[in-house]
Amino acid sequence: MLCLFLGTSLHHASAKDMVKEVTVLTIDPIDSRGQPVPMPKLTKFFEFIERDQGFKILHVRNSWPRALVAAESGEGVLFGVSKTRERERLFHFSAPVHSRFIFLVTRNDATFKFNSVADLKGKTIGIPRGISFGDDFDVLKDNLFTVEPDNNSPISRVYKLLFRRMDAGVFSSLSKNPRELEARLQKMRDAHDGGMPPMNNVKLSVLPKPLLIDTIHFAVRSDKDDGIIDKLNAAILKAKSMGLLAELR
Repeated sequence: MLCLFLGTSLHHASAKDMVKEVTVLTIDPIDSRGQPVPMPKLTKFFEFIERDQGFKILHVRNSWPRALVAAESGEGVLFGVSKTRERERLFHFSAPVHSRFIFLVTRNDATFKFNSVADLKGKTIGIPRGISFGDDFDVLKDNLFTVEPDNNSPISRVYKLLFRRMDAGVFSSLSKNPRELEARLQKMRDAHDGGMPPMNNVKLSVLPKPLLIDTIHFAVRSDKDDGIIDKLNAAILKAKSMGLLAELR
């Protein structure tokens, strides 16, 4: 009887102490040596969500195409995704976590006027593989203009721009000021000077009008939403009121 009582008590204690685990899928940024880049601001945000909502986040990093396929297969909640009409048919989206500005970047000796996607006619545009840049862009790519899919490392698109493999590359920025993106890309070039011939006379130019002002969300396959989006929305609202989301910028 004593053994039965102790066994039952331990069973109840372990069940009570169990914490729900939620898999969150994100991009896996890597440096020039192929090593994972720490994401301390995102880690802090996820830790806040865990404390606020009482569940454990299992952060799974992967290439964006693989993360997207995993989310489409119902293997977790995707973070860092933007809305498209096609995705909204499959996913439930959270409230926006933050906005990002999507700019076109060219060589400074090969700029062009850009006011709408129609101005990309006949051009080759470098994009990270598997990323959507709005419904208009997605419909016209490989028809009005050509895309050059690339990995998610921005320096790869910088190289291709400098060597005229593309007319423009797509880069994201959390600032609406194009000069800040130019400075960031120049700093990146400086850090990789040893890997390419010097081109000190060639600068990168960010076209002033954004291709897109995008919002970033969590998303989960609709039939897998067991209330997780509501919980994430509550945490996002609280994080915003506390100024925590500004730190992600």
